[in-house]
Amino acid sequence: MSHLRQLKRQSTDLLVGLGKNPDQVAASLQEAGVRGVPQSNRSCPVALYLTALLGSEARIHSVTVGHCSLLIHLVQPSDLRPAGRLLVQLPKPVRQFVAAFDARRYPAMVRERSAGSPVVATGGTGSGSSQGRLAGDGR
Repeated sequence: MSHLRQLKRQSTDLLVGLGKNPDQVAASLQEAGVRGVPQSNRSCPVALYLTALLGSEARIHSVTVGHCSLLIHLVQPSDLRPAGRLLVQLPKPVRQFVAAFDARRYPAMVRERSAGSPVVATGGTGSGSSQGRLAGDGR
């Protein structure tokens, strides 16, 4: 199995393991000590959770979460090929958690953006497509 397929399978397994409904996902993330910033694709609890678990992987640059999927941004290989991105679909309970978290339905999990943190464009949840959010247009 290729490295990218392994990474995608590992990411999917971690996401599925969070729970069978949004409340279970929230409980799993809280148990892991994860808090995040609503409507922030890089500081959402799911992105922070996966970054913490996959961050030791040398090929991963960052993780961003959208409405329906997440992107794993890969480090540029040393052979000068372009850096890649791996798209992973969010399981339904995780999608529902992301929407509820962005609507601030889990206030105990909210970590306010610090003054020194980068500003990530935010927006309404809109059509449910993750493309705008993952491109930096907010959720």
